Amino acid sequence: MLDGLLKRKTAFPFFYCLLAVLLGELLVFALIWKENGWLPVVFLATSVLLFSSKQISPLTWLVFFVIGCFAQTVTLRLPDTGEVEYVGYICKGGSGSIEASMGKILVGGEWTKLHPAVNIRLSDRDATAFPGQIIWTTGTLERQESYPLFKIVSSVEGCIDGVEIISFPGKFVDGLLSKYRLEDTVAAAVFTGNRRYIDYETRRRISDLGVAHLFAVSGLHIGFMYLLVHSTLSFLLLGRNTRILISITILFFYTLSTGPAISALRTFLMLFCYSIFKLIDYRQHPLNILGISGMTLVIAQPSIVASISFQLSFFATAALLIFLPEIENRNLIGQAFLVGLIAQTAVIPLSLSIFGTLSVVGIPLTVIMVPIFVVPAYVGMIVILVTDLLGLRVISDFVSGSLRTISILLEETTKRIGEVLPSISLEPFPAYLVSLLSLFLFFIVLWHFGHKP
Repeated sequence: MLDGLLKRKTAFPFFYCLLAVLLGELLVFALIWKENGWLPVVFLATSVLLFSSKQISPLTWLVFFVIGCFAQTVTLRLPDTGEVEYVGYICKGGSGSIEASMGKILVGGEWTKLHPAVNIRLSDRDATAFPGQIIWTTGTLERQESYPLFKIVSSVEGCIDGVEIISFPGKFVDGLLSKYRLEDTVAAAVFTGNRRYIDYETRRRISDLGVAHLFAVSGLHIGFMYLLVHSTLSFLLLGRNTRILISITILFFYTLSTGPAISALRTFLMLFCYSIFKLIDYRQHPLNILGISGMTLVIAQPSIVASISFQLSFFATAALLIFLPEIENRNLIGQAFLVGLIAQTAVIPLSLSIFGTLSVVGIPLTVIMVPIFVVPAYVGMIVILVTDLLGLRVISDFVSGSLRTISILLEETTKRIGEVLPSISLEPFPAYLVSLLSLFLFFIVLWHFGHKP
């Protein structure tokens, strides 16, 4: 296997290995969870194996495929549904509804491991829990068709700090938002990825316009935070390695404060791998870094392959990295447009097949809203964080008032645009055909730019 990786014809063998692991996990998931769902996975796995056979050894690909199958088989259990007690670690915090994993359930007087993530609807809908805490709950266990694969409707629960340094960032940011009355603003959603306090109509309009990714902490937000921190540390005349270590440490706590969201965690892992390689002066192709970080994520939590957030994030990131040379050769405006175009086009098949809607203004709105709203909101939240720590309350109050104002303006703007240019809704069969067409066109573009099997 090692020879197959070393004697490769590609600069990013681990990207193909990640595809093998993903498909192995998807196959086992489909066999257990979806009736007849394994047929398209087998067809897709065979196609990817043939496509990648000139890039890495087929034996190497098959070994990682088996690793994916084994990881999913070991962790994916089918416990009996009904009344249970559950104890686990909170992996995604929030208000009213949280996710926990690596837990155990008490059924019939016996504790059984339940590795996959579990969505827990708290009995107190106003209660907030944070990553790193341990939760105990009793309630009704149910299976779900989408990720998380299990849900517990809690009748009573309790949380304690497991690792306080992990739960602290979420608690701190939550308290800061409450202090400056920002928890129900769109600006806060940009920074934390938590849209629970935004009214339903605003959330629906944002989703229909195709810009919901701007209000969920993703690669854009994590990357921006990394650049901001790294650039700020440059002014302090610190050494390169010191800047990298401090930047990745701050980024770790910021990622925890976001939930952590799946896309944020994926981006953090990529930047962490990138930083490690940079510290040891060992250059790696970005797709190789995506492969390494992706395998870390899906092997640690195999059921995550069923997550729509993971799938959208993975496909958008992979497409952007594949076309990175084309993006880098453009000016700033061209880069912004291409990033929006490539990311949106890459996820059209998934978006259509799952949500059945297609936005005609998603790309131009993304290009416009990033500099006009997202960046100011992001910088404003950081300014509030810093000035509050320094005791400069006057500045914090002024900036928080400004963020509330631009949040209201954005809500009104999206309302007007949504009335004039509503999203296109398609029935399942037309949506399926358009998804296939967009996927076909995407592969033609890949072929045109030299990505041939």
